[in-house]
Amino acid sequence: MYDNPFGGSNIVSVTTSEGTIIVDSSLFPSKAEQVKTTIKRLLNSDITLVINTHYHPDHTFGNSGFSAPLCCCKASEEFFRMMDKTYIGYVVEKEPLLAKENVIIVPPSITFDREYKLSFGDLDLYLENVGGHTPDTIVIRIPKYSLLITGDLVVSGFHPEIVADSNIKTWVKVLKTLKKERYKEIIPGHGPVVRDLEIDQMRNYLEKLVYLREHKTQFETFLGSLDKDPNFRSRKMPQMFIENLKVVMNH
Repeated sequence: MYDNPFGGSNIVSVTTSEGTIIVDSSLFPSKAEQVKTTIKRLLNSDITLVINTHYHPDHTFGNSGFSAPLCCCKASEEFFRMMDKTYIGYVVEKEPLLAKENVIIVPPSITFDREYKLSFGDLDLYLENVGGHTPDTIVIRIPKYSLLITGDLVVSGFHPEIVADSNIKTWVKVLKTLKKERYKEIIPGHGPVVRDLEIDQMRNYLEKLVYLREHKTQFETFLGSLDKDPNFRSRKMPQMFIENLKVVMNH
């Protein structure tokens, strides 16, 4: 996994007998190209497929840097179709470093509705569109390694991003299901690899924000208590908490 200590999205590589699969590509095509070069140099493996966990630019704008076919759910494909020059320009305004990049929206070669199985030699990957963080959010299960790749359903060490099209009820329900499946390792959308305790932490985070929304008379008291809660206090990028609170309160 190629993580970002500053909170950027993770790039996950899974090397098989038939080449390397990439999950998410970061915001920058140049970063994706660097990862591709590193994999070739260290593992002598070519990138055979890129998978996106959801449509957000910080997970997808780097797709073209891998020069490989793209796999995503059909809901993601619909979002990609709306990413015109105006949309790219809007993202560049928010992230000036992106202005130096040549962002190309890569159309998917493989799409699926709800579930899809990929097989590479003796390695099977099970993809499922579960929603929650975004309508198109998928998880990737790799039973051979007892490994779960969650995208932004789970974020470790940083505040997550709750957006206008997040469905917190679905998000919490999905987390409950994933916790029951008991994986040895979980790769989040942002932050280091974790164990399933982080699923509980993520669920707790979401449920407490919903509590704030539904108990507005206790807002100030309960909000103050979060300063003492390690699940909130220890997460980096605290400005995201304010944005999350705004979204949840207006849902």
